[in-house]
Amino acid sequence: MQQGWIRFALVAVSLGLGGAVAPAHAQDAIIFTPGTGATPALPNANPPAITYVPATPRLSCADLHDLSQKLTAKYRHQPVKLAHPIASDGVPSQQIEPKTRLNPTLLSDALASYSRHICYSAAATGPAEIIVVDFAKSSSEPRLYTIDLRNGAGLDSPIPVAHGVGSDPDDDGIAQAFSNEYNSLMSSLGAARGSEIYNGRNGRSLRLDGLDSTNSAMRVRDIVVHSYQPQKRRYFNYSLLSARQGKPGTSEGCFVVEPERRDWLFSKLQNGGFLYAGLGGKYATVDPPRASYTVGPSAGGQIIFTPGTGATTVSQQR
Repeated sequence: MQQGWIRFALVAVSLGLGGAVAPAHAQDAIIFTPGTGATPALPNANPPAITYVPATPRLSCADLHDLSQKLTAKYRHQPVKLAHPIASDGVPSQQIEPKTRLNPTLLSDALASYSRHICYSAAATGPAEIIVVDFAKSSSEPRLYTIDLRNGAGLDSPIPVAHGVGSDPDDDGIAQAFSNEYNSLMSSLGAARGSEIYNGRNGRSLRLDGLDSTNSAMRVRDIVVHSYQPQKRRYFNYSLLSARQGKPGTSEGCFVVEPERRDWLFSKLQNGGFLYAGLGGKYATVDPPRASYTVGPSAGGQIIFTPGTGATTVSQQR
């Protein structure tokens, strides 16, 4: 073996390759690969923030019927505080419901719509919390409810929300007309599914997809959920309620809420949440599967809805 190394070394020296001969006990060679000489990019010191979206609670459609019955029973018979527990004659006075409580008829309409659009579509589960808007109430009153179908939480705790300027032509804070027509600037009635969040001219906003014939054009009309910047918003601004003589203003048909409520509402609606807009109280409700509706003449303090092709002009509504 040693003779072989000596013979190889002599040949290498004769060929002028002495520098290329590795010693017998040399370490593994370090191999250099060609390159551009550029320094490798360092990892981003400020990686983009990852937004965590918690999973929304779900309920089984198989339980919806029983939950609805329990909710309705609990709602109708829930004890309420008496305005005057004992009258002057010693007879207990009549119980009154809180003014903010969701109208029971509107609750039933919302539950029926949920069943039709969520559970009858072969879905095994649906969102456990739903949004219900009572457009029969004045815009000066809180009227957007988040209802937990599992226990009824939220029936007495609404928040303010705007209606469209086209729905309130005399600017008295009461929505009188509803439309599915583009550029009507009116609110729409019916059920909707919450979709994606995007950044628009009103900041972070959440798109809605209408599920009924009365609001099927929501996405095309850009009827979304958003908030406002108090110093820039032209219309709805609940903080100016007193300055505007009890009228917070309107939107262009969107569901506009206060800035501090926006992300909270997004968490209930994003990617499949359920929203139902209707009319409670003394006002007539709309049957969503029928044709679009415009407001007809008033009778007995009720708003009467007549089938139509879309929005009417302000002059026709007056």
